[in-house]
Amino acid sequence: MSGERAARAADFARQIVETCKPFAASPPESWEVLDVGCGYGHTAAELAKVCRSVTGIEPSEPLAREAIRLAADIPNLTIRQASVYDLEPKPLYDLIVLDNVFEHLPDQPGALAILSGCLRPQGVLYLLMPNKLWPMEVHYHLPFLSYLPLSWANRYLRWTGRGTDYTDASYAPTYWRLRRLLRERPELRFQFVLPANLAWTTAGAKWHYRLGVAALKRFPSLWAISKAFLVVAVKHG
Repeated sequence: MSGERAARAADFARQIVETCKPFAASPPESWEVLDVGCGYGHTAAELAKVCRSVTGIEPSEPLAREAIRLAADIPNLTIRQASVYDLEPKPLYDLIVLDNVFEHLPDQPGALAILSGCLRPQGVLYLLMPNKLWPMEVHYHLPFLSYLPLSWANRYLRWTGRGTDYTDASYAPTYWRLRRLLRERPELRFQFVLPANLAWTTAGAKWHYRLGVAALKRFPSLWAISKAFLVVAVKHG
């Protein structure tokens, strides 16, 4: 996973910047960025090439250690071992990124309250996450795993030999739950958006992905059964 993320990090960073730029009040080179759940730090490092400064937080000690090592020679990149729940809600950031992180957060209302508090007025929140209702679960690649109660999901993992505990990845929301969570933050104006460039996504510009994007453009209600959600939210000034 580290090698895959490293190889695509420049594309992921470009996707974040270009998707958020139309919503931002200032150009990317002035942005103070927070990358939540930054993993090995590869995307954060690429964002640091474009933005004024980037802070990455990562709760996993082994991943944070590698990210800190990567950041050692990048003066405008800081990495800390911390989770979103360790943040103080001070308005320090123009952009906050959660790239496939939201589905790992057990207290999502609390996380959104903290993240909103960390955004400056007109700051942008970038949320990319899987849809709970997508039939093929994205972390373990098992059909209907995310549909099951947690105790059954854990048995399924053990039976297939893919893992032992689904808890950490079990918080992916449905379309309706995600909308409800965001509506509980009236200071955030949010919308479901499409990636700025399909070639920069994990799937690339494959025909079935292009077809899905075309369908979402024509029929926005299909977000409810989309494989993933991409949301941009802007904090009221």
